[in-house]
Amino acid sequence: MMRRIIGAVMLVTASVMAMPALAAMSAIHPALSQNLDSRPKKVVLLPPQVFVFELSAGGVPTRMADWEATARDNITTAATRLAGESGLFELIPAPPLAAAALERLDAHIGLYDRVAQSVFIYGRGEQAAWAHKKNEFDYTVGPGLAFLREQTGADAALIVLGSDFISSSGRRAAFIAGLALGIVMPLGQAFMTAGVVDLKTGDVQWMSFDSSSSMDSRKPADIDGLMRALYQTWPGSR
Repeated sequence: MMRRIIGAVMLVTASVMAMPALAAMSAIHPALSQNLDSRPKKVVLLPPQVFVFELSAGGVPTRMADWEATARDNITTAATRLAGESGLFELIPAPPLAAAALERLDAHIGLYDRVAQSVFIYGRGEQAAWAHKKNEFDYTVGPGLAFLREQTGADAALIVLGSDFISSSGRRAAFIAGLALGIVMPLGQAFMTAGVVDLKTGDVQWMSFDSSSSMDSRKPADIDGLMRALYQTWPGSR
């Protein structure tokens, strides 16, 4: 399952590798935007699935487990603190889970990853052919995470996915050398998405997306900026 998640996140990242950094974008379930009182009050943070790679001078990515652990800790800390400071919702950690429950959780995060791709491409209604999907926002991962509602009392789950490609010193040197020859090579790219899923129905209520060519997920300040940008797209006043 993790291999499929990595492949899917890399596919989405590849779609924005050539794009400049953008302000965070979002997609919201119409039922939520039309009834802000239905926003979840208590949300459980699922383990962030962020994959960090080092890009060699030749552009070959190597997955860096220690960098990933740092990035995931940074996301957990920033997401929890900023949710409280901004008054969006109470964000609680995921409870300890048995092996079977962990397997179910892993499967649903993998499913969410696929859904996130569809929402990013179609659900924001930015393409004329898919404009109707902005109002026909029927994305769901099914009710399989309802057990978390029973265990935590949470209304919804926050899922954070992403990938971060960080240039090695060799690639940065190659970048400088390339400039002298009129060649520009990408130094790296981060793409992150956060979404809230209703734990009773599995319906996706909100998703936000952001990308950056300068963010370093190992740095707490960079992750703070990311989570602030993502949370800024949460519907309603703060």
